Amino acid sequence: MTPKTIIAASLLALKLAHAAEPLPMSVAVQGNPLGASPACGTGDADPASAAPGTLVRALYEIVSGPAGARKDWERMTTLFAPGAIVSPTTHRGEQFLSAPQSQAQFAVLNDRLLGQRGFYEREVAQRMTTFGHVAHVWSTYETRDRPDGPVRVRGVNAAQLLHDGKRWCILSITWDAETATHPIPAAFDRPRQ
Repeated sequence: MTPKTIIAASLLALKLAHAAEPLPMSVAVQGNPLGASPACGTGDADPASAAPGTLVRALYEIVSGPAGARKDWERMTTLFAPGAIVSPTTHRGEQFLSAPQSQAQFAVLNDRLLGQRGFYEREVAQRMTTFGHVAHVWSTYETRDRPDGPVRVRGVNAAQLLHDGKRWCILSITWDAETATHPIPAAFDRPRQ
């Protein structure tokens, strides 16, 4: 064997030995082969976490309010799984842009863009599908500058949720706003009056 072959064989043996080592107890939680904490975190559950529909509607309460109002971003954290993703989106001409980020990053962005003006978002329709511990919620929304003002934007939030055996939490949420080229489908919209 050449010296290069011996070194390569030694490195391979070290990698294989390291890969075969059991995970440390801090990673491999006893009884949990994924080595993870409860999916929805260990903090106190918000009452809205009892059901997927109420959980999504609670987000509207958090992001809505008058100009300059402090939003309850701490509450939002309790509604999301640790590591959950919020993906803000926007239309720029023919482009559709998205910026996946943490809840903390979203809170900073929201305060920067909407903090100095009134912003009220409310759900007008909801569709949900569930299977076992997972749910997908389509939540159609309208936004206004004041509660009784004209509708500025309509769109649909898409949220993926998980039930960890104790409560529901959000794994990810994104949305798309209605435009002239893609109106909200009738199945996702509230009945017109």
